[in-house]
Amino acid sequence: MDSSKPVYANYLPDELLLEILNYIPRDRESQSTIATFCAVSRQWYDVAIPTLYEAPYVTGHAYTLFVRTICPSVIPRIKKSELAGLVQQLDLSAIVHQGGKSTTARLLGRMKSSLELFVAPQASFAINCWASLSKCTRMKVLDLSLISEAISYQNLNQTLRQLPELERLYMPRCSSHYDSDILSKMVIWPARLHHLTLSGSVHGKFLNEMLRQPSTFPPTLHSMSMLHCPGLDYAGIKPLLENLAETLTTVELRDLPKIKQGRFNSILTWLPRLTKLTVAIDYIDQNFAHMPPTFSPARYRDAKPLQHLTLLSSGQSDSDPARAFSVGDLFDLIDMRFLGRLRYVVVAKSTGWNCANEGAELEALRDLLVWELDRENWEMGRWHYEGLAGVKKDMQFADWALNTAKGRGMRARLVVWDDRGAERERRWPELR
Repeated sequence: MDSSKPVYANYLPDELLLEILNYIPRDRESQSTIATFCAVSRQWYDVAIPTLYEAPYVTGHAYTLFVRTICPSVIPRIKKSELAGLVQQLDLSAIVHQGGKSTTARLLGRMKSSLELFVAPQASFAINCWASLSKCTRMKVLDLSLISEAISYQNLNQTLRQLPELERLYMPRCSSHYDSDILSKMVIWPARLHHLTLSGSVHGKFLNEMLRQPSTFPPTLHSMSMLHCPGLDYAGIKPLLENLAETLTTVELRDLPKIKQGRFNSILTWLPRLTKLTVAIDYIDQNFAHMPPTFSPARYRDAKPLQHLTLLSSGQSDSDPARAFSVGDLFDLIDMRFLGRLRYVVVAKSTGWNCANEGAELEALRDLLVWELDRENWEMGRWHYEGLAGVKKDMQFADWALNTAKGRGMRARLVVWDDRGAERERRWPELR
C-alpha cells in the first residue's frame, strides 16, 4: 500500500456536516453556497435543505423558481411539495411586478403549517390572501406595511383573531376602509402582541374605537410605532399613549405631518416606564422632557428611565430654528442627570447635528455620555451596572469598557447614522 497517496473519507457524520453548516453565514450572498452544499450528495442534501428553505431570499427570477418549487400545481391536491413545510420566514418586500395576488395566496396556503414571519409584497396582496393568511396559526410577525391596495379593517381583524401566536404587527400604510358598526365589536388584538406599528388611515372612527376600548390591548403590548399617518394628530396620539402608559416601554414617532414642533415635549411624563424612544426632532423643542429648574445631579435617583434615544428628522419646514432641540439641550439633560440612565444615543445625519458648527458640541456630548456618565454609573454600580460580576479588582473603567467582551457590549454609545442606516436598524429585528 502506497502511504504517500492521500486518503479521502467517503462519509462524514451528520454532526460534522451540521458543524460545517454553522460556519456559513445566513445572508443573501451565502444562499447559493448553501444550495451547492445541498447538491454534494443525498446525505448533505438532507442535512442542509431545512437551512436553505428556513428563510429564503426570493427576488427576480429566484422568486419564479421558488413558486414553482413550493406550488408545483394550482390544484392543491396535486403534487404537494414537502419543502413548503420548511419555510418559517417569507419576506416578499422585494417583489413588485413578479407574481400575482393568487400566487401569494397559494404560497401562504402551502406554508400555513410552518410560517412564523411574513412580509407582504407591495402589489400582489389582496382580499383573496386573507383566508390563506388566517390559517397560518404559527405566525409571530406580520408586516403589511408595503401593501398598496386599500384593505378592509374588517378583514384584518377577522384574520388577527385566527393568529393566537402573533407577537409583532405592522399595519399597512395604504388607505383603508371600515364599517364602524362592525368594527366596534371587532377591535380585539392578539393576546400575545408585543409590538404594534400603526400606519396609514389611523384616524377618525377607527382611532375613536381604539380610544374607547383600551382594555382590548393585551397586557403584553410594550412597544408601539406611529408612522406615515397623515391623518393622525396630537389630539389622537396623546390619549392613545396615555391609555397604554402602564405597559409601553418602547415608542417610535415619525412621519406624522399634522404634528407641530414641541407637541411631544411631555412624552416622558405621559409614559413613565419609557426606556426606548425614537422621535422626529421636529416634534420636540428646547423644552423637551420638562426638567425642573431645581433638578441637580444629587437627585440622580429621580432620573427618567430612558435608556435609548434615536433622533430623526421628518423634514418639516415650518419649525422655528430658535426653538429647535439642540445638542446643547440634550447635553444639559444628561449633565444634570435628568437623563442619567441614558446609554445609547443615535442621531440621524438629517438632523444637522453633525454639521460644522455643531460638530464640536456633538463630540462633547459623546464624551459626556460615554466617558463621564457611563463611567460614573459603572463606578457607583448604578442602574444596569448594579450587581455587575466578573470585574477584576482595581480594574479601571476604560480598561473594562475597551478590553473586555462584556464591557464592549454594555458601554454607552453615541452613533451618527444616515437615515437609510437607521431605517435598516428599525425594521424587522427578528429577520436573520
